[in-house]
Amino acid sequence: MPLSDFIRTLNSVPGHTPGFLERAGLDHPFVAADGRIFIHYANIRLESQFLPVVEASTGKLFGHAASIEAHGLSNNIPMSHDAIFVLPSDDEEFVYLDRLVRTLHALNYLTRPTRGNLMLRVHARHVLSVPANHGLAFEEILRPCGLFPEQITLEIDTDAVEDKAHFIRAIGNYRSRGYSIAIGQFGRSHLDFDFLKELQPDIVKLSPALISHSNSLERIIEAIHRQGAKVMIDGINTASLRRAASAENIDLLQAYAPLLGTRQADERWLYKNAA
Repeated sequence: MPLSDFIRTLNSVPGHTPGFLERAGLDHPFVAADGRIFIHYANIRLESQFLPVVEASTGKLFGHAASIEAHGLSNNIPMSHDAIFVLPSDDEEFVYLDRLVRTLHALNYLTRPTRGNLMLRVHARHVLSVPANHGLAFEEILRPCGLFPEQITLEIDTDAVEDKAHFIRAIGNYRSRGYSIAIGQFGRSHLDFDFLKELQPDIVKLSPALISHSNSLERIIEAIHRQGAKVMIDGINTASLRRAASAENIDLLQAYAPLLGTRQADERWLYKNAA
């Protein structure tokens, strides 16, 4: 299906339009312009930004981590990712927005000449708000545009999760559909290796606070590796730091958005730092 037709299909809400869609301006959220796709939500323009993820040992491209760049439609004032997700009025709207943003990233990723694995954030509130069949609705969106769960890593922050049993079942649902799993911000408030073992993630992304203040980082990385997961950090922007990360047995590095200075992550960062 051509991308323009697919956008028209996504913008067509069959049947009665839920009230939150009208309130948030989501009845026709997708907009195509200049070869890219945007979302208009609550008088805000949401864009995709793709941050390179490379292997620390080789500098080779692993894939990209998607993030949001948001600006007010009327004033062009930038907004943070967290500020966008305080706007939904209830769980239904939150789940819809979270899924909508991932759909935006998936569509934009199709237009990139160099891709690899696509890392998409899923909010813990989304995971806990959906009772069953996690990943099914998003898979039904992905397949018509040529993306499959096997090409997607879902990054989920497990910090302060209370209903761990529900969370473990949800991760099992995602895995059964072919998605890879990354745990984000691990060690931000505490280290829960028992919970990590239950989740069996493919990637564990260390919290910057853990990297800065832990005196036992080597042992933490070893423990994660013993569970079969790769260790990932972000904020790396020089080849020397990449080599240092490799020496610490860190597997994957993600570029840090403010260092790139462009709406989409600059691939020149990747080639310069792979040397």
